[in-house]
Amino acid sequence: MTELLTTATWWSQPVAAEGSTASEGIRRQLGKPRLDPLTVLVREAAQNSCDAALPGHDVEFAVKISKLSGRSLQNWRDFLLPEPAGSRLGLEQAMDRGIRILTITDRGTTGLGGPLRADEPPLPGERADFVKFVRNVGERKDVTLGGGSYGFGKGIFYNVSRCHVIVVDSQCMFRGRLQRRLIGAAMGDAYEADKTRFTGRHWLGVDEDGIAQALVDDAATRVAESLGLPRFREGETGTTVTVIDIDLGNNGGTDDTQRSPEQAARFLASTIAWNLWPRMITPSPGRLRCSVKFEGFSVPVPDPERSIELRPFVEAFRKLDVEGEYVVPSRKTPPVEIGRFAKVETMAPIKSDELLAVAAPFEGPARHCARMRQANLIVDYVAGNAHPEEGIQYGAVFRSSAEADQYFSDAEPPTHDDWVTSGLHGTALGVVRLANSFIRANLSPAQPDRGVTTASEAALAPLANRLSGLLAAAPDGDGPGPENGQERKRGKRRSSGSRSRPRIVEAPRLTVIDGEPVIVAGVSFPAWPVTTVVEAAPAVVIDSGIERETDLAQPEVLYWSCRTRGELRRGETISLDPADPRDWDVAVRPPEDAVIRLALNVDDAR
Repeated sequence: MTELLTTATWWSQPVAAEGSTASEGIRRQLGKPRLDPLTVLVREAAQNSCDAALPGHDVEFAVKISKLSGRSLQNWRDFLLPEPAGSRLGLEQAMDRGIRILTITDRGTTGLGGPLRADEPPLPGERADFVKFVRNVGERKDVTLGGGSYGFGKGIFYNVSRCHVIVVDSQCMFRGRLQRRLIGAAMGDAYEADKTRFTGRHWLGVDEDGIAQALVDDAATRVAESLGLPRFREGETGTTVTVIDIDLGNNGGTDDTQRSPEQAARFLASTIAWNLWPRMITPSPGRLRCSVKFEGFSVPVPDPERSIELRPFVEAFRKLDVEGEYVVPSRKTPPVEIGRFAKVETMAPIKSDELLAVAAPFEGPARHCARMRQANLIVDYVAGNAHPEEGIQYGAVFRSSAEADQYFSDAEPPTHDDWVTSGLHGTALGVVRLANSFIRANLSPAQPDRGVTTASEAALAPLANRLSGLLAAAPDGDGPGPENGQERKRGKRRSSGSRSRPRIVEAPRLTVIDGEPVIVAGVSFPAWPVTTVVEAAPAVVIDSGIERETDLAQPEVLYWSCRTRGELRRGETISLDPADPRDWDVAVRPPEDAVIRLALNVDDAR
């Protein structure tokens, strides 16, 4: 092991004569959140990353679970040990049993810049991010319309470590030049040693004027590489926070066993989707590109734009920026506009997505409003009444206005998972109460026996229970449309069975076009080497099977719509060149009182 690692030493904070904050108090500022600790961790980390996003850049947000062993474990031992005398952090015992670490990495962010010392004032216009994350607690963030407040939420990083220890590795621009910084930090319990009282806070670094200061530049880079921390590309800024001896939590419910790394990774991927989706969808400044890994394996993070569970929320969110598509709860005195609200009804999932269900904030079809502030991060999901029509779900979004954002921030606990009116007064109390009562009033779906029904609502109701009939063709092409090897339409020649097949990759959703119900399904096409024609072939289903020749009205394919370019191609067939996009939506107008199934027939263009 290099001498460099062994020169890093722990410094423990003594209790000052005028008094100090014990680290237990900082850790307990979070109280006992309703949310799973890993969810709180993801929300806090992502909030910090979004607040630090570089203008015009996407943010790469990566979570990784790793088991330390061999040379890697030895390097970490050499860096972290010996632990502070008398601290009882438990680092030695953790290293002896072999531990897992969790790293949360962001790139496309500013990194933790500003002064390295808490007693050094920042220059005009300089953000003291390093000091606020590593040193201080309770200092308001200076990020306009950001997600954070006073920085108490960072206690979650220490809470999910069995040793209450983290290591911070950041690269930032500091006063005109690139600087890398690495430091360890701990929030153990208060204790007494050698007749001196200590707060329980510790820092691991190089000695400077009697305190542990961060390693910088080449020294920080060499230590980070020895520890196997994520690298920075040339000129890149960002931060990695490593949680030592991560507590992965338990599965909850009847299966209250310790999570395996795979189960924890799946939970993380699921909770990322439910809590960060507004920052994951396009277009969005500072879009989050999220990834999750455990011990070398990747877990895909669900795509909010392809998820039927999240679709009503995504569509409602997009309405917030379209004039006339949202409603505004308003006041007579400033702030007049306190926020915007939109609600969307869609088809409920036929079968829940197994990965999304792992960390779902509610059970069953959506009947909720996602509350958020200007940072576009989920606060919580407020439940409303179930939709009276079986098979229909609805999702709403309420986002505070820029003028009222601070009032909602003041109503949030350290975990940012509620808007609490107790303790508020004056304008803040009026604003938050109005928002909460407005949301509750607008979450009651229209009942079937009300006096007035719009044409769209009337058209949707009888279709709700039939949507499960829209099925994708089987991978080998023998989908439910054709029977006995014959095509639905004569003259269409199916390609050979060896050809890769298009797939319906997204459950059908319900929408309204010109007052009529339309079913839209997402289709993904293979990268064919030649121009290929695909026919969407819907058919009416009756009790005995698929009815091809009947007096009943037939389903009609309206159009194909490119998901990436917005290009529209009308009719039931689509001709795809090798260079064409591969992801499309197909829209089908179903007949009344009938179930339909959809086949995708493929032929080479000759």
